Amino acid sequence: MALVTQPKSYQYWAAIAATPADFTLDAGDYGLTIATLTGTSVQLFKLMPDGTTVAPVSAVISVAAYSLYTLPAGQYRIVLNAVTVFTATIEKVNVGRR
Repeated sequence: MALVTQPKSYQYWAAIAATPADFTLDAGDYGLTIATLTGTSVQLFKLMPDGTTVAPVSAVISVAAYSLYTLPAGQYRIVLNAVTVFTATIEKVNVGRR
């Protein structure tokens, strides 16, 4: 029986205070909604194929906000810097392309 890979188009963090585990996303347009951010900042990174090197995807974010990104498929990491409460969602969105 073949392993069926589910689409990876959504990630949610609820009231966390430490950098969460890396996650995988399919290629596409994503909305990053930061609902709660108490502390210094967060930043979204893409992991390179070596699994160690990272490249920033977003600017440093220091307030609750919504941002739109076009992302290639791959592994991602959201890094929290001196954050005590972080609640956010990254989800695939339809930006109306034809």
